[in-house]
Amino acid sequence: MSDLKEAIKQKCVDAGFSNAQFSKSELLSAEGKQLEAWLLSGHHASMQWMERNPQKRIDTSLILEDVQSVISLAYLYDTPYENSENRNIPKISRYAWGRRDYHNVIKSKLKQVCDVIESLQEGARSKAYVDDGPVMDKAWAARSGLGWMGKNTNIIDNKNGSFFFIATILTNLSIEPDHPVEDLCKDCTLCINACPTSALFEEYKLDAGLCISFQTIENRSQEITGIDLHGWIFGCDICQDVCPFNRPGTFTDDENFIPNNMIFGKSYDELLSFSEDDFKETFSGTPLMRTKYSGWKRNLTKALNETK
Repeated sequence: MSDLKEAIKQKCVDAGFSNAQFSKSELLSAEGKQLEAWLLSGHHASMQWMERNPQKRIDTSLILEDVQSVISLAYLYDTPYENSENRNIPKISRYAWGRRDYHNVIKSKLKQVCDVIESLQEGARSKAYVDDGPVMDKAWAARSGLGWMGKNTNIIDNKNGSFFFIATILTNLSIEPDHPVEDLCKDCTLCINACPTSALFEEYKLDAGLCISFQTIENRSQEITGIDLHGWIFGCDICQDVCPFNRPGTFTDDENFIPNNMIFGKSYDELLSFSEDDFKETFSGTPLMRTKYSGWKRNLTKALNETK
């Protein structure tokens, strides 16, 4: 390993990332065609923003002109806690249990890494994203060997499973690339079989319109129709919970993702009692704000009605 690469990897570890892998920046031709076909099929539902900047998603030089390398980073968020199986207690995706939005947590850590990158050589530049730009983070993660693309469309690492956030750094430094890892899903279809809405309609393919995560987070309609929520009110972890690579879990030591006792394990009645002011005060700065108060009430009401 070159001294340059070692210095960057060490800073990634120091900043709290569980892994960092490197790719040579080049056109994502095959992945771009797959994305285009998925979009043309309408499987992105109402997420029209995914149709923007198609060329930037394929060509990182349109984002950072002299880009040479792409760094894919993993940040763990799983904890020893579990959603309750009590039908009177709704479920929330693990990544949203904590008191801070992961974007804010990880961006500050990415800045630490970028500061080091830009100090290593004169003229070094970098640009970082965490699920917030025109970067195909999963495609780069798979190319770098951060993990493989699972049949549930999540990146899976054979040591840490899939409960981690993916961040991406573009840099004009030329860094020795890593290599993709073997797809260990093999003949397993546990995630596909477990999905209660058939959102995973084929191996490695997701219909967002049937996905509980999409419906409870991204859907801005007044009502959710066509699927049941199966107790989930924000996100869904079913296809990850059943994955063999997530058991036993690898847990984060970042306290930002420890469950917030204001929501974790609370009943429908307790959560429905929140006024809009309560909602904003309790969840300000957390992922739950994305669904807005109207979506929060909508999701809770629908999931509760399904228990009756």
